[in-house]
Amino acid sequence: MVSQGEAFCPGHVTAFFEVCEDADPRRKGSRGAGLSLSLGVTTVARVRESTKPSLEILVNGRRAKAEVTEAAARKVLGDRAYEVKLLSDTPLPVSQGFGVSAAAALSTTLALDDALGMGLPRDELVALAHVAEVECGTGLGDVVPASLGGMDLRLQPGAPGHAEVRKFEVRRDLFLAVVGPELLTRSVIRDPAKVAAINRHGGACVDAFAKEPTLERLFDLGNRFAEETGVASKTVLEVVRASRMFGRAAMAMLGNSVFAEAGREELATLYRKFGTIQRCEVDNEGARVL
Repeated sequence: MVSQGEAFCPGHVTAFFEVCEDADPRRKGSRGAGLSLSLGVTTVARVRESTKPSLEILVNGRRAKAEVTEAAARKVLGDRAYEVKLLSDTPLPVSQGFGVSAAAALSTTLALDDALGMGLPRDELVALAHVAEVECGTGLGDVVPASLGGMDLRLQPGAPGHAEVRKFEVRRDLFLAVVGPELLTRSVIRDPAKVAAINRHGGACVDAFAKEPTLERLFDLGNRFAEETGVASKTVLEVVRASRMFGRAAMAMLGNSVFAEAGREELATLYRKFGTIQRCEVDNEGARVL
């Protein structure tokens, strides 16, 4: 008999952050701030008992290695003998700062728990997804805020039990624009020189945002962070600066991409000149079983 579970996790964009190292992956992560997205990852988990355990992952209908999804699934399954098929669907591009790996990991842990009827505490399912992402090097701080939704201020890093995150509900439409090639997160967070530059400025941005946690301030500090750290490409900086004629925009960390307040059509026209564009809203609900 096949059991099935389904879950959705919003994507997530970070405007600025500080890398926080720790030998314990549940304590490792980042301080920072960002927004959860109404576009994300929906995962269906189908499981049945089997003498020959297996795990098959399909992303948008195609078989995929999906390293983080597999790691998250195996943490939930442990040594249980199941035949598992995970079907993940997302309209978001990977490696562009939209938190796809985090959303895939968390939607997987939630869907698997639902399919198996395990009843694990939600905080533990979030923690398992966070650890999977940290260990795979695909991100540091998207899982926990995506579990909550809204605009987030991450004051302390890590998984639930260690993290300190403040959530603010925001009602706003957004543009997501990809203006360059994929940028692998691990290529930045595992580079000591880049991390040093990020941490020189990230902590100050977090502290400043904590004093005035508004959407406008999120964009302003995000722009300052991108300029000062040197993580933004020339194209991203050019697009963000051009956006100021029509509204607010910032680089999505870490990707060759921009998120902006959706408003004037001139902004959409600008983004189409550089690459692809999608429209979404801020998701205020967070990850959930469907």
